[in-house]
Amino acid sequence: MKHRHLVTVFALALLLALVQSAIARAANVEDASEDTDTRIISARVVEATDTRISVIARTGVEHVIAIDRSDTKVTIDGLAVALQDVREGDLVTIELDAENPVKFARNIAMRSDQAVVARNRR
Repeated sequence: MKHRHLVTVFALALLLALVQSAIARAANVEDASEDTDTRIISARVVEATDTRISVIARTGVEHVIAIDRSDTKVTIDGLAVALQDVREGDLVTIELDAENPVKFARNIAMRSDQAVVARNRR
């Protein structure tokens, strides 16, 4: 009888530990739609030049981010496009290089509301 009581207490303790770890993991999961230190989501492009891009985040804060033609990748709906295709007014998601002390864009992703994307060169 004492052995059975001990097994029940141990099983309840194990179950409680599993539930607590699941709750802790769920609380630590980052929301994919939230900005982080290395990602700015749905920012509006204010200015785009050969060396930098200036965007206004959803919070209203302006960020000036360095870009490099060889290291920065630009995509529209997952398709690679030229850096010149980023225009003023576009909504972009920018992934920053975490190892660079200056804000440096690694990836710039744009989303199109249309099935076919066509842009005129400047």
